[in-house]
Amino acid sequence: MDPVLSESVEPVLRDLARTQVDAPRFDDHDWIGDREYVSCMMWSADGSGSGLSVRRAASREERVAHAADQVQEWAIENRLWTSAPTNWPPCPIHPASHPLRASVAASNAAWVCPIDHSVVALIGEIREDLFGIG
Repeated sequence: MDPVLSESVEPVLRDLARTQVDAPRFDDHDWIGDREYVSCMMWSADGSGSGLSVRRAASREERVAHAADQVQEWAIENRLWTSAPTNWPPCPIHPASHPLRASVAASNAAWVCPIDHSVVALIGEIREDLFGIG
């Protein structure tokens, strides 16, 4: 995987692991074909795939938040046909309502409540106790 893309996706992969959600399988297929972006494919166990891309010139925080948003979409879609909740990561303030939103807040890539805009955790630093794990 391209080092820029690897650095961008690594924090959200830690969050997947901490919340006991399987990560996608990645391959280096650069499907976007634009030098300003780096891309790869994410694959589910069932063989379905989604593209992941980040803009090389974006700040690290913007790249991490953008990658987290795409991995979050993959995780939610991957859970649609299972008994698992689809609001990953769930908002601990409104757990039955919505997932957190990947965003840049106060110069950090963060998981933010989309209702009250409070920062719940930095991307890559989700605490298991917030989600009833561990």
